[in-house]
Amino acid sequence: MELPDEIYDRIIALSEKGDAYAENEQFASALAQYQQALALLPEPKTDWEAATWLYAAIGDAYLNKQQPDDALNAYEQALQSPDGTGNAYIWFSIGQVYYEQGNIAKAKQHFMSAYILDGHTIFEDEKPEYFALLRTEVESAEPPTDSKSDANLGNKNNSWLPPDWNKN
Repeated sequence: MELPDEIYDRIIALSEKGDAYAENEQFASALAQYQQALALLPEPKTDWEAATWLYAAIGDAYLNKQQPDDALNAYEQALQSPDGTGNAYIWFSIGQVYYEQGNIAKAKQHFMSAYILDGHTIFEDEKPEYFALLRTEVESAEPPTDSKSDANLGNKNNSWLPPDWNKN
């Protein structure tokens, strides 16, 4: 199912305008553009691929406006949209909101989902404290290098994984 070209083109134009506002740190104006673009999607909005990146952009704008609850809501909508659960950036962004709100357990779960999808790359150029939450688990999950240890690989306790890490 695809959007008609005229609607898709309008969504792209509004998104690009929103991106330009965001680059100039005019987050309220960016948010207005993204929301106009989102309004063009038929219901249910989370059925459309465009919803994934629109909700993520809305989340970013809210986060930059220091409105973490609204950002979290938008990121969670992005997660429910097509390919959202396979998008490391969305998982990372949710983890970032939880971290900044002081909910370290939830931050760690979401950061781990991002790490599983994208490895250490997603943490580059970010606060080192984010990856520090995972360092022990990541290092203990590294595969053994000798064949004798390979036999014990199936016995690893992976309780640190988020409960929904593989629901893609």
